Amino acid sequence: MRLNSKAYHIVYNAIYDVRDVTLSRHKKLAGSILLLTTFAFTAISTSFGLQSASSISATGMINYWPRVDITVNVSNVIGVNNLSLGSNLDWQWKLFKDRLVLRQLAKDAGFKLIRVFDFRSTSPRLMPCIYWNESTKTGTWDWTQVDALTQAIFSVGAEPLFCLGWAYYAGDVHRFIPSGMAINPVTQLPYPDSYAAYAAGWVKHFKQLGLPVRFYEIMNEPYFYFGWNGENMTRLGYFVEFWNAVARAMRQENPDVLLSHDAINQKRVLDYWISYGDDVDFIDFHKYDSGVIGQFTDEEMFNRAERIHFETTTSFYGVTEARQRWFDSRGKWLLAINSESNYNSAWETGTDPKIQQMAGAVWLALVLRMGILKGLDYNLYYDFSSSRSWEEQNKPSGGWGFGMVNSDNNQPWYPYYVHKMIGSNLGLGDEIVETKSTSGHIRTLAWMHNGKLMILLICRVIEPRIVGFQSIAGQFNLIWIDATIPYASPELQEATINGGDQIKLNGYTVMLLKET
Repeated sequence: MRLNSKAYHIVYNAIYDVRDVTLSRHKKLAGSILLLTTFAFTAISTSFGLQSASSISATGMINYWPRVDITVNVSNVIGVNNLSLGSNLDWQWKLFKDRLVLRQLAKDAGFKLIRVFDFRSTSPRLMPCIYWNESTKTGTWDWTQVDALTQAIFSVGAEPLFCLGWAYYAGDVHRFIPSGMAINPVTQLPYPDSYAAYAAGWVKHFKQLGLPVRFYEIMNEPYFYFGWNGENMTRLGYFVEFWNAVARAMRQENPDVLLSHDAINQKRVLDYWISYGDDVDFIDFHKYDSGVIGQFTDEEMFNRAERIHFETTTSFYGVTEARQRWFDSRGKWLLAINSESNYNSAWETGTDPKIQQMAGAVWLALVLRMGILKGLDYNLYYDFSSSRSWEEQNKPSGGWGFGMVNSDNNQPWYPYYVHKMIGSNLGLGDEIVETKSTSGHIRTLAWMHNGKLMILLICRVIEPRIVGFQSIAGQFNLIWIDATIPYASPELQEATINGGDQIKLNGYTVMLLKET
């Protein structure tokens, strides 16, 4: 009598899981479980007339799962890395300023650019202009909070990107500009000369302090004002005139500032801008690949991670084409910044629970991989931290906010570990070398960092896969995340292998192999 197929697979699966655990830091516990599992398998095998588990080779077990072969050709350099990582500090900017542990997490992940809004109604409010005198075009300023936050950002090795204002929609823009500033009733924007003086005040302040603040956005998400893809051409014209006036005043204070806005890669907007707008200094966009919880399957989300804003669509120019169009028209190859990005943008009734789960981590890794391949300069995750307890008490979705770190206890979630794996092991100018995978289920990327080979593996399927390597030798340290450790209390797992060894990926996985 033979063990039925279902029971046979369950026992094999148990042994596989224990074998993987023994590669991790939990070796003592895993060893005990392995003895118990082997004993149970031996007993079952004897009862059903099977051979003892101890006589089954590791190779035989590992071949049970589909195998994917990865080839790395270090002699074929396919590009160089331009990408640096970063994040947004929205409502919880003050926590970042006040908590050393949060700043250390940002430093450990190698963050280089951190985006901040001037208009959030937090307490204290970050807005440095306490009151604006519309008649004199001057303000009463208190830079205490802004200066402290700016110093905190520089202290972790990053630069700030300040987003000034939000042309949200008619009648509500007052919430996003200094108190006392007037709105033009025709355009529903601040008067250009007035807002230009306010924005130039930022540039002048940092210039006087000797702080090298370079990056600014003039108005957040202006498509809320002029419509998706510039559908309201009258308002698009108003916005371009407004933006030009503000940019000129800022550049008069400091010609080295870098200015843009996050709708510049929308097709109609970019085409119009090339004809009527002053120079922008970077292609800027926001990437949320869904707007409703459960809108797409995981597979669809992973596909969107690699396509949206990287490829040209009916509404957007892809990063490369947008840069090329600007170069052809203005003769300058622009930086490219994904200045706000997450798995899902839903928030009013709660955020998507998958943001902090392995599906969200895999999506993020795919975005960063594609950003590296497409020559992106910065990718900023929205948001750095959020409160799990607040979300659970106030929102019904089961999500924990947009954060990569739980502000309740300063502990990272899986998206943070994706950033740390890549950000602390990838440098500007690192050579990207050729990799090939025999299956689209496993995405790969390899680069040379400080003379050592790094190999990124991303498993896009929920079922396990066995990975073997061609053309690499020597010893590698492994760091990875997968669903074998619950996402509520995630950890980085670690092991050491030789180049010829096979690895089991337990479904959704982000793994980095580091040559020793």
